[in-house]
Amino acid sequence: MFVKAAPVGDGLGEAVEAGAVLADAVGDLGPRLLGAVRCEDWRVAAYEVVDGVTVDAWSSADVDQLLRVIDRMRERLEPCPVGGVWPYARDFVPLLGDWATLGVRRPPPVSVPVARLAELEARWMEVLTSGVALHHGDLRRDNVIREPDGRLRIVDWTHMWTAPGWMDLVRLLPDLASAEHDPETVLRRSCWRDTPDEDVNVALAGLAGRAWRDCALPGDQRLRRMQREQAEHLLSWLDTRLG
Repeated sequence: MFVKAAPVGDGLGEAVEAGAVLADAVGDLGPRLLGAVRCEDWRVAAYEVVDGVTVDAWSSADVDQLLRVIDRMRERLEPCPVGGVWPYARDFVPLLGDWATLGVRRPPPVSVPVARLAELEARWMEVLTSGVALHHGDLRRDNVIREPDGRLRIVDWTHMWTAPGWMDLVRLLPDLASAEHDPETVLRRSCWRDTPDEDVNVALAGLAGRAWRDCALPGDQRLRRMQREQAEHLLSWLDTRLG
């Protein structure tokens, strides 16, 4: 078994509880829940161990498998099959980078005018709030396990969020870019290929602002390097899309 346990009050216990609530909806996209209990202020959940390794670099075979996972997420998770959820976009608003001031203080390495980034970021709530799919919210390679046969499983479903179904893929694609996979090509191969271009641009501008701001903060340097890499790939992709 793989056991997660934490007290409520700081978000960790709530995340453990959310994972247990979502387990049936997620099904075999993630690990199987064996059981969950409340013990006073603690929340405990036990999962079946997935035989495999965490993805550390995306191969071409991984991309093919990932697209199958994205197809199944669309089939299973849109509309969201559980209640008690709320928009991811709303919770992310305090994390937005505020390009109107950030872009002047720390100009990003792109040809896109800062005013255009701020314009896109300002539409964050308008574009993303109405999405009805269950949203993972933290989809990246260290939350994906590759089984011996190449199948991919997603772990750490810990948020009761909804968003447009394409948002998890867009959030993940800059991570694939770090392994030299073109994010635009992967998007066009996916079941979300017809997502309006401007909606994707809004998402990229919002995500990039947060990453570009936070990568310059003090603290864990490993995390800051990861955030800078993420920011650079998000901005590079957006720069290409906007021409």
